[in-house]
Amino acid sequence: MGESATILSMATRSEWNIQKSEAVSTGAMITAEHPLAAEAGARILRDGGNAVDAAVAAAFAMGVVEPTTSGLGGVAWCVIREPDGTITTIDGAGAAPVRATPDMYELQSRGAAGMYGWPATKGDVQNVGYRSVGRMGAVGCLCHALERYGRMDRPSVMRDAIALAADGWETDWNLSLSLALYYDRLAPVDASRAIFFRPSGAPLRAATGFEAGDRLVQRDLAASLRAIAADGPEVLYRGELGRRIVADVQAHGGLLSQGDFELFEVRERPPLAVEYRGLQLRTLPGASGAITTVEMLRILEGFELGKTEALSPMALHLIAEAQRRAFADRFTYLADEAVVGSAIYERLASAEHAAAARATIDPGRATPQAAATPVPPSSDCTTHVNVIDREGRMCSLTTTLGGAFGSGVVAAGTGIMLANVMTWFDPRPGRSNSIAGGKRILSAIAPMLLLRGSTPFVCTGAPGGRRIMSAMLHVVTNLVDWAQPPQQAVNGARSHCEGAPLLIDTRVPQPTRDALAAMGHTVSPKLETFASSHFARPSAIVVRGSEKRAGVGALKSSTAIGVD
Repeated sequence: MGESATILSMATRSEWNIQKSEAVSTGAMITAEHPLAAEAGARILRDGGNAVDAAVAAAFAMGVVEPTTSGLGGVAWCVIREPDGTITTIDGAGAAPVRATPDMYELQSRGAAGMYGWPATKGDVQNVGYRSVGRMGAVGCLCHALERYGRMDRPSVMRDAIALAADGWETDWNLSLSLALYYDRLAPVDASRAIFFRPSGAPLRAATGFEAGDRLVQRDLAASLRAIAADGPEVLYRGELGRRIVADVQAHGGLLSQGDFELFEVRERPPLAVEYRGLQLRTLPGASGAITTVEMLRILEGFELGKTEALSPMALHLIAEAQRRAFADRFTYLADEAVVGSAIYERLASAEHAAAARATIDPGRATPQAAATPVPPSSDCTTHVNVIDREGRMCSLTTTLGGAFGSGVVAAGTGIMLANVMTWFDPRPGRSNSIAGGKRILSAIAPMLLLRGSTPFVCTGAPGGRRIMSAMLHVVTNLVDWAQPPQQAVNGARSHCEGAPLLIDTRVPQPTRDALAAMGHTVSPKLETFASSHFARPSAIVVRGSEKRAGVGALKSSTAIGVD
């Protein structure tokens, strides 16, 4: 009996344990969400290009090999550190069409939609199709960064992206999975269906080992890339390429106009600069996810996280409470700075505001009443590139189409997938982030640099909608408070708490989840899989002495490459 009881008590269940190794280099390092894009950036570094050249090359290639997440019709932001210590940010945000109005969508009586969980609109036209399209800024951001801070010309930097589009590449499992998941978004659009689906209507298929896969060739996209390589962003914003996009969107009832393209301007500004535990954190100013992550970190700085264990009940409780307060502020106050003013951003980043928020946190009890909104569905809709070159130049660059495959619309004759820019706005009139003509989006993007004094330490960022903000919080605390190596820091179990539910990775042990529930948290376990993005998918390059180490997501094709 005793022996039998002992055997039963040792019974276990198998668990997934998917890992990747860290990449190491004493020279340059790049991370990207797809190996072909990482290789494009690594080639640039080998050919003498700098971190900005490599990041832009990888970003253009990502728009070809992962059209789920980015492309010429999307938006982009980056943070750049020059070898002399100068740091700048480049903002290629989107905006609502000038003809957009606060009541342009008919609200449904119930339900939520889109990656941000706004109230649903009739036909989901805020998130899918031609009426979800707005002003796009990725091309402007990438070309501006390259012209100001790169050393190579556009044709050289864009060479791999053009070749991948023109010659094609073998469809991988990630694209096949995404096409199947978002069939309903893509199939109704003739140009999208022609590119991504077989004549039978089935999605392009990856090789199985028993049967050959399909090759994705995008000749129209290659032509658009060649036009940008030759003539720069003007061919989109004031030229033939933009006119073709506008004609197609308007022919299908969309509001985008040539005036929207002509009004686009890249914004280059100094970074939002704060300290976290003696380190210098530099990230995007203004209407992004960075301000919310900064607010969380400043709240947590008043607690001695390093004296707790990572993923302990106390650590996760404090992290959740900081998230709740920062998200409540976000939903109450934030939108385009031109609308709400810059003073609110300065206040939310201040030590004084953090201290006041921290004083409302009970170390032993949850306060779900501090929440402001339900948690939205997950969406894998963004991509991120990190590069640090041999000279210490750093580039953290995030690009996105909004939702997965953006609007689902490929503009006829261009090969360009168009972002669903309107997904970033609250479709209800009378709120800080409601729709208005020409209004810039409030994004979740949060590319970051951390420095020790003036010395590079961390280059990091993530895809994943509003989950980006909580992911970056965990990455920074993992690296700084618990001194984790980068692969562990970006792949560890995480939480997300913007509403009453506390989303917790199922890898967090059950006793810890029970302890959080006992504190008053409504614990919602989430299993992260190859098809989900419950907690975003960050990446990071860490510099320690002469060595650079990179961590990338284990559940995607994300790749880090060192170049000596």
